[in-house]
Amino acid sequence: MTLKFHAPYPWEDSATGDLKDPWFGSLNSMNIEEVLLLAQGLILDPSGFVKFPGTNSARGVYSIGAIPGLRRFTSCHRYEPFWMNSKAGTSVADVAIETQYMLAQLADEEYLLLIPMVDGIVRASLQGSPEGLELVAETGEANLEIPDFVGLFVAIGANPYQLLEDSAKTVNRQVGIGRLRTEKAVPAFTDRFGWCTWDAFYTEVSEEKVRSGLQTFKDGGVEPKYLILDDGWLSTSEDKEDDSKRLTAFKANEKFPGGLAATVQMAKGEFQITEVIAWHAMTGYWGGVDPACPGYGAEIKPRVSSPGIFSHVGDIIWWGKHIGLVPSSEIYRFFHDWHRELRAQGIDGVKVDVQAQLEFVSDGAGGRVDLMKRYHEALEGSVQVHFQGNLINCMSCANEMLYGAPTSNLTRTSTDFWPDKPESHGLHLYVNSQVSAWFGEFIHPDWDMFQSGHKAGAFHAAGRAVSGGPVYVSDKPQAQNFDVLRTLVLDDGSILRASRPGRPTRDCLMHNPTTEDILLKIFNVTPCGGILGVFNARYGGPDSLSGAIRPSDIEGIVGDTFVAYAFGTDEVRILDYREEWSVSLPELGWEVFTLSPIHGGVAPIGLAGKLNGGGAISSRGDDHFTVGHPGRYLLYSSQQPDSMSVNGEAVDFEYDESTGIASLKVESGPSTVQVKFP
Repeated sequence: MTLKFHAPYPWEDSATGDLKDPWFGSLNSMNIEEVLLLAQGLILDPSGFVKFPGTNSARGVYSIGAIPGLRRFTSCHRYEPFWMNSKAGTSVADVAIETQYMLAQLADEEYLLLIPMVDGIVRASLQGSPEGLELVAETGEANLEIPDFVGLFVAIGANPYQLLEDSAKTVNRQVGIGRLRTEKAVPAFTDRFGWCTWDAFYTEVSEEKVRSGLQTFKDGGVEPKYLILDDGWLSTSEDKEDDSKRLTAFKANEKFPGGLAATVQMAKGEFQITEVIAWHAMTGYWGGVDPACPGYGAEIKPRVSSPGIFSHVGDIIWWGKHIGLVPSSEIYRFFHDWHRELRAQGIDGVKVDVQAQLEFVSDGAGGRVDLMKRYHEALEGSVQVHFQGNLINCMSCANEMLYGAPTSNLTRTSTDFWPDKPESHGLHLYVNSQVSAWFGEFIHPDWDMFQSGHKAGAFHAAGRAVSGGPVYVSDKPQAQNFDVLRTLVLDDGSILRASRPGRPTRDCLMHNPTTEDILLKIFNVTPCGGILGVFNARYGGPDSLSGAIRPSDIEGIVGDTFVAYAFGTDEVRILDYREEWSVSLPELGWEVFTLSPIHGGVAPIGLAGKLNGGGAISSRGDDHFTVGHPGRYLLYSSQQPDSMSVNGEAVDFEYDESTGIASLKVESGPSTVQVKFP
């Protein structure tokens, strides 16, 4: 086998204008049998890392070979610079260019994990070919040749979820830039309901439109506690020749006559908004910073796609052919000056978009890994100082960022919610859950906003309930569905989050439910037990799809017998650990199940009327459980209780002998509910 080396970037022939990608030589490579042995700790490096030789180029393609015994694989790849898609298949030839994570199911029922690494100045990805799997390494800097580097992590295990969790710890130590999700706090606003102005107004947002939107939430009785002021407020210039817009100043434009301070005061004073989060781009604006913006040395640089991205979408000229880049030597001061100004106007955090476009301008700026590291350290440092860590990362799904976030712990993990693309809704949940499975070990996934009044609003609400991430909508004024919102939002504006990122269940982990006739099942855990979302994500397929749920779908749940509660139908069944409950759903149909192990004849179900009602349970014992919020609670009891008490005081309750479901009202939280039998 040989190693193929490419030129650092597609370059243009000055005479013809054609793009060229010449070859630069070859070397021998390790085959996959050796890699598999490596994963078992038999040769070279028992930690599972494969080291590759350097090249005399800034980009190299290394042949790895076939995967013996491959049955199926799942993977996540960048199909554009900013976002990933998920792909499942049965042949390594089908592995997409720019794959950043791959999990293979082998014939012996074990799972093989293949992770292209970030090491020093080198960033790697995987791709398939007719000859087998290939690893692509690149620096993103024409004058930076690839040194010897750790390019691949390989591990094998029988439990895919444990394999991912354990491997993430090893990979994180090797990369040495960021921290794991479990080592970082999520921003406090993540546990509250929010509203984003994007789909409501797009760039036509203004102070008056913000007021009108907040007023309709107030009138409907479900009020957001944080506001994301998305794109449309910044002061920019337009380069018509380049078809780009660039940042000219830190202040708001004419649509905000009192500056941001007036809008912030209105939102917090009239509508009890707790945090106002302002949008801006990693590079200032989509086209960067205008060099006329004094003091930061912005330079106009051409926007150049890397070969992998070029193969998917060609040259990226969506926001102009050039970017005004603040050099990394000035980026600390740039972010601190900007965020200091925002904080002075009452802003509490930032959503920082289009982060991965740093890749376009890394040539001549130290390479893509170093440029992202310098920018992100500056960004996160400033956010910690000025906003107490309130940061939403966005359009940042390049692995050099996902492994390189030292303090931030929230990032968008899929492309946008697209109101006018019905084929996108099932794909949205599928991709977010797949990305969460691996990259959710490093940073907490944010599954994006949605619109509650949309035809697919309840479908997305169910997805957010099982996601474990934030819940915020982009409803237009007077277009909300408050019944949908009330399934997610409590009276005090808080939400019920599950304990981990939502992940696909084992029976759909290696499949694509948007193209195969299977249901998408996403599980999560709560102190109550587990939550399981079931979705028909197959747009344009059969009229309905059928499948089954079982308590064993919740990885790690402990118990022999469980109560299973279906939110949509209000149906209850008692199931053994592997016992099935058949489910059939129409296109874009959904159901959410709470699964709670029965101990001492009792199993709490949770807060009634909420998709993740079990998220209101903070702890449980055999005959008691603690709740965090007031409301009506449901629980299963194998026999009619003699009495129930809340914090030691007897309370009235109802009991349905046909289902075994009891309900009682809790006036305040936290409170402990005790169940007593004769």
